[in-house]
Amino acid sequence: MNTDDFLERVRQNMESYFAEDRNRIDHAMRVADHAAELLRYIDADSVITMAAAYLHDIGIPEAERKHGSCAGRLQEVEGPPVARAILENIGVSVDVVDTVCTLVSRHHTPGGVDSPEFRILWDSDALVNLAGSLPGKKSPSEIRETLDRCMVTEPGFRRALALFGGAPDPGP
Repeated sequence: MNTDDFLERVRQNMESYFAEDRNRIDHAMRVADHAAELLRYIDADSVITMAAAYLHDIGIPEAERKHGSCAGRLQEVEGPPVARAILENIGVSVDVVDTVCTLVSRHHTPGGVDSPEFRILWDSDALVNLAGSLPGKKSPSEIRETLDRCMVTEPGFRRALALFGGAPDPGP
């Protein structure tokens, strides 16, 4: 199976799993869009990065069902078994399954995995999440302080400045 077919199947499985929850699907798609953009500037495994971007929040339904909460630490517990089942059903290598599941299990933990794939996932998720809290709610200096704290890659930081603070998009 080629990379595009594999990632399309991951996306389809994510959408099927979330079913009618358009907010979760839209969030995952926006995270994946940012991840694809950051992959242009950061040397990382695109298959692992994109699969993790699509599946990072896959534990939310189980966390809500079992614990009545979608807190980040619960997503990190409930997400990997669901991600594993999806990826194994698609038929990808054990190494890819294990690596993606590790990213899913730490995606709310700052510095959770020391890899470029994790850093891209972290910044991509932050870009989507910050879009709801930064524009129009903070001054330019407060935005920059928030981005200094939240973003972990230079291209992610530049992209955030472009989106929320008026700086140019990330470049090579």
